[in-house]
Amino acid sequence: MDEIKLTGGVPMVKIDGAKVRSLRESKGLTQLFLATSVNVTTDTISRWENKRYPTIKRENGIKLAEALEVDLDEILEKLPEEALPEVDVALPIEQDEVVADEPEAQRPNLSRKGLAAFFFFVAALFLGWWLYPSSMEHPTITSSRLLPHAAVAGQPFPVAITVSTDSASPLSLILKEILPKGAELLSAVPPYSAFNPETGEIKWLRKIDGEQVFAYRIKINNSGGPAVFSGTVAVRKASGSQITVKGDSRVKNAKVHWADADGDGCICDEEILVVYDVFSEIEGLGIDVDQVEEIWLGSGYEWNEEEKKFEVVP
Repeated sequence: MDEIKLTGGVPMVKIDGAKVRSLRESKGLTQLFLATSVNVTTDTISRWENKRYPTIKRENGIKLAEALEVDLDEILEKLPEEALPEVDVALPIEQDEVVADEPEAQRPNLSRKGLAAFFFFVAALFLGWWLYPSSMEHPTITSSRLLPHAAVAGQPFPVAITVSTDSASPLSLILKEILPKGAELLSAVPPYSAFNPETGEIKWLRKIDGEQVFAYRIKINNSGGPAVFSGTVAVRKASGSQITVKGDSRVKNAKVHWADADGDGCICDEEILVVYDVFSEIEGLGIDVDQVEEIWLGSGYEWNEEEKKFEVVP
């Protein structure tokens, strides 16, 4: 690994900006996605990719590699052994990443009062850590997917994933959802951070406070077996790990309206309440809630194969 150190011992690495850009674009990621993952600005990501700041903190390099889903070595610029600096470096470095030793004469001398205040501060921190509830150190995260029982091939239907946390403060996470083969993504609320049509992977990078519903609308253009969905929720490694999205995972192909959970040819009170509770207030998703209500008010529905639409039975 090509690693160097600035005065003060801060580990630095020299990244290959062109490789970073190539990986980001091949995975359908935005500069905003990387910036949020590494906790820098999009302008900084742009400078990294254009080799204006080729040398960055190693910890930022690790975060950048994790966001790109590769090992750190894969984004480092390979240099010959003799080309590596042995002492302080003069490479272009982002200003907020420079760490340098202060001259000896400028270092403040700690008085007895200063030392006492310092040790009191450390003791207070330790006591606060010891008394802090473990549930706050390691917040619990739950996730559940809501899918229709069945859907007609080529007809849109919504999917909702509810993610909840008991964290006392907003929590950053990445939700990944893998669509089944033959699925076409039509809309997503909130807007996704990245989407790869080839793999069917949707990514959201969000900060949630309590509970967040991630909804999207798709249609499956093939009429084969059941469509299988999968997904994960990941938080920072320091706070936890990755969990699997629970709940529904399969949708079968049938001449059934997506809101008809039991597939009995009508929409009952409980079924329309689910639609209203989960989807009615999600703006921009494109769900025809009025049609669901018309079917609920009628005695049922039928699928018109010629016109490719549902018709309400009075």
